[in-house]
Amino acid sequence: MRSSRTKWVLAAMAAGMLVFTACGSSDNKEADVETEEHMAEDAKCEPYGVFLDSTTRINVTLNEWVVDLSQSEAPAGLVGFALEDVGEMPHEFVVVKGVTPTELPLADDGSLNEDALPEGALIGEVEPFPAGETCEGTFELAAGEYTLLCNIVEEEDDGTVEVHLKEGMVTTFTVT
Repeated sequence: MRSSRTKWVLAAMAAGMLVFTACGSSDNKEADVETEEHMAEDAKCEPYGVFLDSTTRINVTLNEWVVDLSQSEAPAGLVGFALEDVGEMPHEFVVVKGVTPTELPLADDGSLNEDALPEGALIGEVEPFPAGETCEGTFELAAGEYTLLCNIVEEEDDGTVEVHLKEGMVTTFTVT
């Protein structure tokens, strides 16, 4: 017969494995869309990096279906992006180095397949944040060409799927 402490440890391990399994990735495209939709509904600003440390600051307006930059180039270093979502839905901000918009690896739905990017190309991202709010992303950027985009996938009430990248939320940025 096992002691109550052993039973407790086994129960805790089993619960942990259930949580780990439930949080794993899915090959089910439908489940992935629901996950992205859920993320957008629960959007909140989670800044990336420390904006006050940035040596260059770029204002970015996110709207359906555009990423508008106050300037299209900056010197290498810590670049801070002051993001303002003036649209009606949450948006995110993804920074990719060395892959042009036409070369981005796409999933079946037209969104960016981040796992298929060349190693080191995904610099970072500001996760979805609500419409009408601001957020910040600060990235250490070396000289080169960058693609900036929103990669949210949402399922509308009528069942149609909106892919922000596919709708045109992408632009280029040069670091000198």
